[in-house]
Amino acid sequence: MGKIEAINITNISEENTFYVNQAILEKGKGIVNDRYYENFKEKKEQVTLINLEYINNFNNQIKQNIDAKDFRRNIIVSSINLNELINKKIKINDVTLKIHEICQPCKYLQNKLKIPGLVKMLINKSGVRAEILNSGSLSVGDAIKILK
Repeated sequence: MGKIEAINITNISEENTFYVNQAILEKGKGIVNDRYYENFKEKKEQVTLINLEYINNFNNQIKQNIDAKDFRRNIIVSSINLNELINKKIKINDVTLKIHEICQPCKYLQNKLKIPGLVKMLINKSGVRAEILNSGSLSVGDAIKILK
């Protein structure tokens, strides 16, 4: 069973992200107080998740210690393979998320972190996009259940 290691948001696009201990996710809207709350193009873009294991492997590969929040994904998780959950649902407390697709790294992140080749190194290792099917709150340390 996976768990939430960190929750990461920012109020303004292109500003630095910051950790919060708890977040409220609203169906059809996104994460309250996040830059994409009611401001996304497709429902699959309401929330993003990334594996802490991928972040740690990337840091080992480049011999740096980039903070998980700097990858700009909302929910950092461990002990669950997000890539295997495409088109599946997960439950965290009352929140149900549908994982829609892999969220590929972007040139913006590469430029912001000043790491040449970041996009290539993080292909299929940069998280997933999800839709909020049930509203609720979640906190750091909460368990993630895969729904059948």
